[in-house]
Amino acid sequence: MEIHLDNKLIRILADNPSELVNNSMISDSQNLLILGWPSFLEYLDLGSILKTLPQLEASEPIFNACLEALCVNEEKEVILYLFDTLFTECLNQIKGLPQINAPYLLQALNTRRQETSFQLSKKATSFSLDQYESALNDHSSNIMHDLVLYLAWDRMCITMSRLFDYPSENSKYIQNLDVLKECLIESFLHITQQGRTSPSVYRLIEALFFYQIREENIQKHTAEEWTLLSQTFPILSSQDKVTDFWYIDAGLVHKNDLDNTKHKTNSDCYLTLDSLQRIESRLALAQFIIDKLNTNVPQWDYVFQPKRIIYASL
Repeated sequence: MEIHLDNKLIRILADNPSELVNNSMISDSQNLLILGWPSFLEYLDLGSILKTLPQLEASEPIFNACLEALCVNEEKEVILYLFDTLFTECLNQIKGLPQINAPYLLQALNTRRQETSFQLSKKATSFSLDQYESALNDHSSNIMHDLVLYLAWDRMCITMSRLFDYPSENSKYIQNLDVLKECLIESFLHITQQGRTSPSVYRLIEALFFYQIREENIQKHTAEEWTLLSQTFPILSSQDKVTDFWYIDAGLVHKNDLDNTKHKTNSDCYLTLDSLQRIESRLALAQFIIDKLNTNVPQWDYVFQPKRIIYASL
């Protein structure tokens, strides 16, 4: 069985492994601990690496330039160009981080392995860490392409969230947000279908949440839907960190793969310190947004199939 941990548990595994290594799921030799990008970065003390990047907010000239462009342009091509420009900026920001290169990550991995606490977690983490080490040494261009795109997608979703969240009654702005929403969804599908990088669907869900709660969209929701949306704010993830909700990301299944994944429902296990209420709220939000995508986006061929989630008591 493959075991996935949220970043709170990864932090414990890295700094105080004695509190976690005896967990029956982690200590079972038949299980494999899998570290995705957020887990790997957190394990290397790089979980907050994105905090150093400039944010798209009122104090940033690029934000005001975006607002102006969205409020005055009627040509769809201009908005498509704006989206591409913002995505390129996200890519360049990630590439510009001094930690985002193979030598730095290998050094950080070696430093972690030299720590006394590593010996306690070595058995649990060696499988994934050895895979990363091999890829960073032998296929650095491929794996760094994957990491850069993964992180840039995270930032692009945050960027779109802030534009969707900006209050404006300007008709052109509202119309152009629809174009940006389409671009974001198409980008997710394009990256996913390429098969090299698995972008976080949870970040997409959060971005579309901000679109759904815009003033002009409120009347489109039933009372039950609005209750769900209005209770979502407390469970939103930090925009300064790479999101780590594997039980959401892994729950997205292509419709053609449903038969193949039904028997795998319990083959992966997702351990988290999140409360049951927060887990259920996130699952409900994910189901709501993905249902909307299936209804309104013809090319969307994915459904949500929740995975096995376990609260990891310490």
